[in-house]
Amino acid sequence: MQRIHHILRTGIAAAATTLVLASATAFAAPTTAPLEPAEPAPIVQKKGKDASKPRPALKHYDVDKKGLAINGYDPVAYFSEYGGKPTKGSKKIKTSYRGVTYRFASEANKKAFLADPERFEPAYGGWCAWAMYDGKGSKTEPNPKSFTIEDGRLYLFYDGFFGDTRKSWKKKGSAPKLAAQATKNWTRISGEKPAAAQKKDDKKKDKKGDEKGGTSAR
Repeated sequence: MQRIHHILRTGIAAAATTLVLASATAFAAPTTAPLEPAEPAPIVQKKGKDASKPRPALKHYDVDKKGLAINGYDPVAYFSEYGGKPTKGSKKIKTSYRGVTYRFASEANKKAFLADPERFEPAYGGWCAWAMYDGKGSKTEPNPKSFTIEDGRLYLFYDGFFGDTRKSWKKKGSAPKLAAQATKNWTRISGEKPAAAQKKDDKKKDKKGDEKGGTSAR
């Protein structure tokens, strides 16, 4: 009889131990697998011109012997949402767009440029906007620190011994009043069509491509 009681007590104790261990396991803090680092969002570049193909009017652009524009200043940093002031770009953060090299102060600015290059490129090949407007227009080296953003475009101006042409631009009426004449002069000098006209041509090419059963190559 004592042997039976001993067996029962042993069995009950073992069952109790199993129950406690099962309860502890059930209520233990769940373990989570380490999170993998998120991949950076892909750059979505607008459909348009081939970025690797030099533009026909490249020889008329204000670039140095290596193709660097704006003396290395970041074209994106001029815009208010990216700082709104002239900022030198880094030699390590750069890109070449249609034959012109641009430097950027940050990878974020470079990413913004790649998504929409034509939005950030300075008007008139990077030359002084006032000089391009005045008379028949001329290619005058601007001061990268003298600029204005009007109608979403970056305009650069000469500011030196002969005066600050940005003041003349503002006094005369600014864009779009002066930009129309400056654009005509730039088109005559460089042979490059205004962005709006170029977009119309691109749409015509796309339409012709669609009519033929495909899209036009760019």
